[in-house]
Amino acid sequence: MTSETTNPAPASSPPAEQPTATPPRSQWWRSQALVVWVLLLLCLPLSRLANEGFPSVSLLVNVAILGLFLAVIAFGQGLVILTGGIDLSVASTVALGAYLTGSLWTGGLPVAVAVVAAVAVCAAVGAVNGLIISRFGFPAFIVTLAVGTILGSVLLGAARGAPAQASPDSLSALFRQDTTMLGVPVAIWLLVVVAALGSFIQHQTTLGVRAYALGNSVPAARNARVDVGRTTVSVYAVAGAAYGLGGVMLLGYASGADLNVGEPWLLPSIAAVVVGGAAIRGGSGSYGGTLAGALLLTLLGIDISATGLSEGYKQIVYGAVIVIALLGSRLAGRRF
Repeated sequence: MTSETTNPAPASSPPAEQPTATPPRSQWWRSQALVVWVLLLLCLPLSRLANEGFPSVSLLVNVAILGLFLAVIAFGQGLVILTGGIDLSVASTVALGAYLTGSLWTGGLPVAVAVVAAVAVCAAVGAVNGLIISRFGFPAFIVTLAVGTILGSVLLGAARGAPAQASPDSLSALFRQDTTMLGVPVAIWLLVVVAALGSFIQHQTTLGVRAYALGNSVPAARNARVDVGRTTVSVYAVAGAAYGLGGVMLLGYASGADLNVGEPWLLPSIAAVVVGGAAIRGGSGSYGGTLAGALLLTLLGIDISATGLSEGYKQIVYGAVIVIALLGSRLAGRRF
């Protein structure tokens, strides 16, 4: 007597599910980003403790203009952190953007061409970071530190001790408070554009969605048919372009820049992202939170300067803010 075993027809594999880039709306009110925005508003009147003239319209304008540079640079760092990496080549890439723009313009190129060329070269540097990380599996902080060190040395050799690069007048005019559009300084309009564009790229584009996917789980991202190597290279290239653009803006704001122009921005770029609610291990965060963190740190920096304290105290505050944010995230993780 033979027995038949009925084998069910093999079910077709369900289509790979694409990860979502944004948390559910129900979680928004608990997000750290909202807390940072509220904290920013609360800290504005407290600025009077640093200077009797604060808060004022001038303070708000300065926070917006100075916060613009950190918002641009932290956008790039935020994308990298979303993937679970960290970029230590920020300072050198910012300096590269400023140096190339100034030198190309001095060499006779139109301002727009010089800016585009400088940002493109910075994007290429970022792509090199991403290619090495994805191809060989080296830790991001080691690769970016090495590339940043090499780049800084190359810049030092190319400059040959030359003084700061001059800025085109048209570029410098963008960051003067008397350069207005509809009665509002142009630099503030630039901040609005950066906020909208940064939020769109991080939350609405394929690149942003895939960056979240890599940070959550690389194997899961591969199962979802994400090209991990290409995404990593793209993320670091976009980050490099953001750093370069930040360098271009700093060149215009200061009407010139030397090779140390990027040094003060590494720690704040990480702090703004972490304070804004992004997980340092990747996979979560929002550009709205990063923007709030950038403006809050800028306000604190202005208050510190108003008290007459040195630049070193700002770095202490930035470091302390990172540690507090990390501890807060750990405690929140244990609680929920």
